[in-house]
This record gives sequence, structure tokens and C-alpha cells, in this order.
Amino acid sequence: MCSIFGSFNKNRVIELAELNQFKGTFSYSLTQDDRSHKAFGKFDNDIVNDIVQTDNYVIGHVQAPTGGMVKDDNRIHPTSIGKSLLWHNGLLTKRGIKYLQDYLDTTEEFDTKLLHEYFVRYNFTFLEKIEGLFTCIFKHGSDFYVFRTKHGKLYVNDELELSSERFEGSKCINYDTIYKMNFAEKRLQPVSYFKTNRYNFIIKGELNDWFTRY
Repeated sequence: MCSIFGSFNKNRVIELAELNQFKGTFSYSLTQDDRSHKAFGKFDNDIVNDIVQTDNYVIGHVQAPTGGMVKDDNRIHPTSIGKSLLWHNGLLTKRGIKYLQDYLDTTEEFDTKLLHEYFVRYNFTFLEKIEGLFTCIFKHGSDFYVFRTKHGKLYVNDELELSSERFEGSKCINYDTIYKMNFAEKRLQPVSYFKTNRYNFIIKGELNDWFTRY
């Protein structure tokens, strides 16, 4: 699995990266505005000063791939399509991948890229038909959205800091709710809803241990 974190504050980015580091040391990224650093290995705090150059929001991602340890820069989050970006924590079932491949008429196998293409084309319609787990931050144009299925986790505090791991003063965002990130007011605005179906809960026992721990 992976972890996502975000903050306006450079020092908090480092703290949240350290909190989430145990969830993935295969690859990582840090993104602010049009600047993004992607690399393999453990998150490197030294790159924070290079990337964080304004007071705008910063998003980080650490990855432990569930689809195999493929060293491909294109598989490091966020994926990019045009002016949109997608950070994803979770995985799709084989049926979920096949559903999106057929729906999108593509042979793409990377589940995050498939989700991203779907969001770009169809926005947030019929998310309940996609089999799997996903917690996402989706940037579309200048707008950012966050959402999770029932067993995904994403915590937020009053400063709009986000983390896949719980931190002091945070609470878990509601599942099945699409939120738009309001940076000016530092709050999440619900804009749409969907329904987590049974097959989004347990993927044929693959994640039973994970659900027990989290």
C-alpha cells in the first residue's frame, strides 16, 4: 500500500513524510505547483527545500506497489494526464482493472493510470462500479478533490493538512464523499457522493490482515 500527505508548511511536510514513511520505501514524490520530484527509494527530506518554494499547498506520496516492484518512473505518483494529476492509495481487483480497460478501450494495466483516465473522461460518475479500494487526491485544472472508499483512510486537520496516517488534531474524512479542497478557507467542501459496494470492502481475502491492522 501507499501513503499520501499534504500541507502548506515545509516543516510539517517533513514531519508527515516521516509519519507515513513506513507505508512505502520503494518510491516517493513531492509536488508543489508545477514542480515535482520523483525518485526510487526512501523519502529524502533534502528535496523539500528544492520543491517547496512558495506558500502554496504541497503533496507528498510514498509507495509500496501492490502490483509488483516495477521500476518505471511513470508508475510513481502522481500520474499525469494533460493538466490533471492523481495521487492514489489502494488497489483495484483484477475485475476492476478489466472493467476500466473495457470501458476506456485501452490495454493499460496500471490501476492508478486507469482510474486517472476514468476521472478525466467521466469525472466521478459511477465510482461504485469500480471494484477495489481507493483513496485519492485528484487535481483537475486548478481544482483539487479528495475522496476515499469505506476502508481507505485519509485524515485532515483544521489547517487542511492531510495524511494517510492519523496525526494529532486530525480526523478521518467521510467515506463515499467527494470533497473539493478550499485552500483559501482551509476546509473541505462536499461536492458529490457515491456508494461503497461490498466488493470494495474485502478483495477475496487479499487484504484481511491489512484491514485487521488498520
